[in-house]
Amino acid sequence: MTGTIQAILFDVGSTLRRTTRQDPLVRQQKIRALIHLLGAEQSPQAFFDLLTERAAAYHEWAVETLNELNEAALWTRWMLPDWPADQIAPQAMQLNQLWREATGRREPLPESKAVLTELFRRGYRLGLVSNTTSSTEVPQLLRSLEISGLFETVVLSCLFGKRKGDPAILLEAARRMAIEPEQCAYIGDQPQRDVLAARQAGFAQVILLRDPFQPERQEFSDPSLAPDAFIDNLTGLYDHFPRRPARKYHPRPAEPVAWNASLSTMWAKRNFPSLRDFFQAARRMGFASIELNHQIDSTMLAGIDLAHFQFRSLHEPCPADISVDVLRSRDWLISAHAEDNRCPGVEAVKRSIDLAHRLGIDVIVVHCGNVQNDLSQERCLRTLYDAGLTGSDEYASLKADMVQSRRIQAAPRLEAVKRSLIELLEYAAPFGIRLGLENRYHYMDIPTPGELEQLLALADPDRLGFIYDAGHAQALDRLGFFPDQEWLGRFASRILGAHLHDIRGVMDHHAPGLGDIDYQPIAASLPSSAFRTLELHPNNTPEQVHASLRFLAAQGCVYPLENPEQEVN
Repeated sequence: MTGTIQAILFDVGSTLRRTTRQDPLVRQQKIRALIHLLGAEQSPQAFFDLLTERAAAYHEWAVETLNELNEAALWTRWMLPDWPADQIAPQAMQLNQLWREATGRREPLPESKAVLTELFRRGYRLGLVSNTTSSTEVPQLLRSLEISGLFETVVLSCLFGKRKGDPAILLEAARRMAIEPEQCAYIGDQPQRDVLAARQAGFAQVILLRDPFQPERQEFSDPSLAPDAFIDNLTGLYDHFPRRPARKYHPRPAEPVAWNASLSTMWAKRNFPSLRDFFQAARRMGFASIELNHQIDSTMLAGIDLAHFQFRSLHEPCPADISVDVLRSRDWLISAHAEDNRCPGVEAVKRSIDLAHRLGIDVIVVHCGNVQNDLSQERCLRTLYDAGLTGSDEYASLKADMVQSRRIQAAPRLEAVKRSLIELLEYAAPFGIRLGLENRYHYMDIPTPGELEQLLALADPDRLGFIYDAGHAQALDRLGFFPDQEWLGRFASRILGAHLHDIRGVMDHHAPGLGDIDYQPIAASLPSSAFRTLELHPNNTPEQVHASLRFLAAQGCVYPLENPEQEVN
């Protein structure tokens, strides 16, 4: 039976973490904070007793009906129905978290991270299905363990509306993973909830973790509630789920083997135990290749057989053994007017060219530095934008000051960039590596469209080109500086690749489809040879990252590849 299992789905409470009684002093502190948030004058003990009674009544109803409410409905209908709903609903998530922290300490089991990581590395797809009234706790738990990226789906009862033992919540997880229930195993702790739901959902195997503190919760008289096995520690799963054999990648139904898209290592940060795990996750999602970005240093790459993975581009400075923050704070940039500063910036890019050569990468994404490092005016401008004050005199005056300041300071910094690029082009030429100049997020960064035209004139297209960043272009367009279409209209023929991510307001790096960028004009402008890299903030979930590929395909930005050589273990 184990050989047919491709996915392992987990419960959370009493499976991946334990809840213990909260310290009385901490409990009182949390209840006082809850009362303060409400602006009430209540006895902490009396208020705690009231909420305890109401929480018990809600739990009884939820268990009986197998329904679950979100935080707003829970607190307006059950916990504080005698308070104005329009006051409680906006604060419900915070109220709920304070209440949960008052009633228990929730800590992951010591072995949780290691076991989940090992099962992922053995080739199993992972999902998580939990009965919970909190929409934030489980995602925070996964981030604290740096394993969010290992889970293809996370289904929480308070968001789905149903709880175990209704099989619907497990079937929803299988649907999201596009996998048949009979190819799934479930790991939980309660026969009446976990075994019942998994059996009715048609899961192939159910394993329960023994609870040494509340063994009575795991008693059952109905033989149909017997799990396939009990384990005393999560490490016992190793005996039930051996390593899956390496195989050619099998995509989800109705999806190609791989898309002509790369995933930037930007998304790896805090989401994976190691960079190698990120590489495997990207491959399983259907990305044909990886872009190494400027958060990756030599220690992260050490010990990984990089020959097993496909890299399409490299974003300098990588390896970032001298971090971007240090380079910027010391003005060790290729735009530095002082030679003692410019040279370390050039050397950082040369180290990236060396790594690209070793990995067979032929495009380096280059940042051209800045006119000045002070972003205080732009932060004020963005604050006014967020407040809807782009039409105000204050906004117009601040923007005019920024334009004037940039005009005064730009010339010597731009000349430094030109000197640096000539040196770098000469260094990269023997390796056949092309430099791609990226449009930037901040107004004081180089280049503007006019500056980009001057810089591209330094070399032929087979040596020097343009990296179009969709989020950056939209941000500066919305702030009123450069029209997005100017980048595409003037430089489409020089595009070597694109960074694709979405934007809300002027905050970018959301997964495509989560913001409001129109990708069809981008798709029409990208040369067929240009790489497409999804450059995504780590807060995007695996489900959002995977969905963004399908979204971009519908927009014409990415397309399926034929017969890529990929193996997954």
